Amino acid sequence: MRKRVRLLYVVVAAFVIAAGGMITINRLDQDIVTLQDTSRTVRLRQLEVEAQKSEMLQEISQQDKDSYIMEMARRYYGYLLPGEIRFVVVNPESLYDQEPEAEVVEDSMMQPDGEAEGVS
Repeated sequence: MRKRVRLLYVVVAAFVIAAGGMITINRLDQDIVTLQDTSRTVRLRQLEVEAQKSEMLQEISQQDKDSYIMEMARRYYGYLLPGEIRFVVVNPESLYDQEPEAEVVEDSMMQPDGEAEGVS
């Protein structure tokens, strides 16, 4: 009887160790997947930041050039060179080959003057 009890303890202990090991392995696998996703996200963000950095460095290198200074003065402050004329388009929709959208007009607005409701 004593050998049976010992064997039962050994079997139960082996089962507990195996179950604990499987749970730990499963959690580690999930953590690895999460860390890989985070790593990919960080790498993508790093590439974006490097692209922004290169754009900014390029802009900084151009700041000493007269053409860059003139462009910024035109864009942000509206400066013009002597003799230049500024054209302002007040209806940009006319620049495209599109028909104007039809307006919905109520019947009361279609009546000739003096016949509208409330006018005597």
